Amino acid sequence: MFCPKCGKETDASGKFCQWCGADIESLPAKPAVVAAPEEDEVPDVGIFGGFGRRFVAFIVDMILLVILDIVAVSVFGLIRGLQNLYFYLQGEPAEALTLDGTTAALFGSIIAAYGVALIIVPWVYFAGFESSRSQATPGKLLMRIVVTDIEGNKPTFARVTLRHFAKFISLIFCLGFIAIRFSKKKQGFHDMIAGCLVLLQQD
Repeated sequence: MFCPKCGKETDASGKFCQWCGADIESLPAKPAVVAAPEEDEVPDVGIFGGFGRRFVAFIVDMILLVILDIVAVSVFGLIRGLQNLYFYLQGEPAEALTLDGTTAALFGSIIAAYGVALIIVPWVYFAGFESSRSQATPGKLLMRIVVTDIEGNKPTFARVTLRHFAKFISLIFCLGFIAIRFSKKKQGFHDMIAGCLVLLQQD
């Protein structure tokens, strides 16, 4: 046991402390000291970008992406694939919508067109800009926010690629985007998954 007076460990079978001679039976025991839980250490990486700035940046980027999608499907000759989905849903037979006249050809053209427009172009756009020297898409640059890793450093292409595709998780009932408004570090689910932050651009 420990002596309540000097705090040193002493023989529990004795009445007096072998170090200071205090009567260990008559002295009140010192209350146990409980260490206060340490707060999560958050490195000083800067000011987190809020929901409003990120939303405006998103709108700007979506406008630019629509333009890039139109250019991309035109260059690769995929406009017909975009149209085929509309005509097929309107009841047009597959035989009348492709040169081969087969269902496989129809769905092949649709998958190619929408794959480029909805997956390839957005991925290259976001991952390319956010892993570049600017660490931001044009929309984010306009709103003076940048993407970083959890320590405030420039993210890798692989990290922002994970961040981009994790947005599909954030899209579930938009809960992942709503989290930006309420989370401590202003992170959406996709930011948390990829270990990223969105910070105000430093002058």
